[in-house]
Amino acid sequence: MSFFWAQARSRVRKGVAIFFLFMLAACNHSASDRSDQPFSLKTYAGKWVVLNYWAEWCAPCIKEIPELNLLQAEHEDDIAVLAVNFDRVTGAELITLAQKMGIQFGSVDPDPADTLRLSRPVSLPTTYIFDPTGKLAAKLVGPQTSAELLARIETVLAPNKATPLAE
Repeated sequence: MSFFWAQARSRVRKGVAIFFLFMLAACNHSASDRSDQPFSLKTYAGKWVVLNYWAEWCAPCIKEIPELNLLQAEHEDDIAVLAVNFDRVTGAELITLAQKMGIQFGSVDPDPADTLRLSRPVSLPTTYIFDPTGKLAAKLVGPQTSAELLARIETVLAPNKATPLAE
């Protein structure tokens, strides 16, 4: 009789362990970029990260997207431009929406605000700029041009006398 109970206990323990592992996996809602890897600024070490919050209904966001596309295209070696949908659209729907909006740079899915310890924006568009070490360098509210973003980065660089971005 004790052999039976020992095997039953062993099966219950294994079942409980599997259940808890499953629950932990299901609860992992860490932000990721489109590569399905958990989002981390370390992925972009050595680059400036421009993290832009946008929404489909936001007219200034729509106006800003071509400027962000330009920034990414002209400075892809130095800057990573990433989009975050304010309305928390995720998955295939986010990819479709980003294509519809003409976004030609990466998206972060889901919102990385908690991961990065940022407060969610209260107005749009909002852009966070992180330096190549991952430190928050600026928070900009309102539409930005590529030139304005580069100027802000250059302003942050100036006190550090770091190498300017390539033209």
